[in-house]
Amino acid sequence: MPGIKNLDREENKKIEQRTALVAALESGDSDQFAQAMTNMADGIQQEILQEANQLMSRGLNDQQVLSQRGMTALTAEENKYYNAVIEGQGFVGVEELVPATVIDRVFEDLSTNHPMLNAINFVNTTGVTQWVMKKGDVNPAWWGKLCDAIKELLDNGFETLNMNLYKLSAFIPVCKAMLELGPVWLDRYVRAVLMEAMAIALEEAIVKGTGADQPIGMIKDLAGAVVEGVYPDKAGTAISDFKPKTLGTEVMAPLTKNGKRAVSNVIMVVNPLDYWSRIFAETTYLTNSGTYVYGVLPIPGTIIQSVSVPTGKMIAGVASDYFMGVGSNRKIEASDEVRFIEDERVYITRMVANGRPKDNASFLVFDISGVGEGEVVTP
Repeated sequence: MPGIKNLDREENKKIEQRTALVAALESGDSDQFAQAMTNMADGIQQEILQEANQLMSRGLNDQQVLSQRGMTALTAEENKYYNAVIEGQGFVGVEELVPATVIDRVFEDLSTNHPMLNAINFVNTTGVTQWVMKKGDVNPAWWGKLCDAIKELLDNGFETLNMNLYKLSAFIPVCKAMLELGPVWLDRYVRAVLMEAMAIALEEAIVKGTGADQPIGMIKDLAGAVVEGVYPDKAGTAISDFKPKTLGTEVMAPLTKNGKRAVSNVIMVVNPLDYWSRIFAETTYLTNSGTYVYGVLPIPGTIIQSVSVPTGKMIAGVASDYFMGVGSNRKIEASDEVRFIEDERVYITRMVANGRPKDNASFLVFDISGVGEGEVVTP
């Protein structure tokens, strides 16, 4: 079955490209990141070119037909922007900003296709760099007489966080063949590259961002000693099983913050290797009908797999307790720094973002290296 083999090979190639991008982000090597980002973008470009050529060879380039196949119908502003890019044979000289609707749809795609980003408090901040948040243990509303104490209580009830936005660069190689496909296909390509780049980098930062010129990750200790802007990792609490008592006392109870809030659902973020080698057996059962059910938890929780989580660790918390603000300068400019691919012009766009847990108790870290293989249990 050569078709199946080709599909498997293409999927493996995508995984390799994404893994290389994660490794480049962790290394901090800008050249390695540029190479990985360009390779991934070129892979997306070749995939879109192949799909477009197949449809065009069958005479299926009508807007209505494309819409039926999931292509986005562009607004007048988007059409104008992409036509200007095409006529100019690239993004150079196109002074208009990328239409805001394009960026908005990138955010929508991020939330739809990535469970981690769908779960957290993900906000388009544009240029705002300060956010006011409620302090965990103070009730900012009360009954009493009107007096000067109101201002003091309000000051104690909220805190202002400086959310200085940090830069994330994404490289977009564009060949002439891509420009010749027209605005709809070019839009799809630009959004696909931005979504992949943002998804990988944001998830990496959300899980274990150091805080040094980047967001602070869930795994970090906000109360720990900061060295050159880098926050230390939290020490993990060891658990050996996923039994009701264990998850109730070790996960759910601490997240209530000493009984000051009700917790209706938690996310439990683990490395895919740990999920399949440790957690899958703990959460899979054989029913009386002879069928297996998996993902069964004794608490209201959702397990999310993320390659950014170190093996042997699990992060648990209320998803909305992580705040991630993302903006964009909405400009795509030529880059003279990246020349990895011949006959293509490489462009660069810069995203800006920052995020952090709302407080140090928002996310718990567990050592799950002792979680056994578990037994398949019949309820």
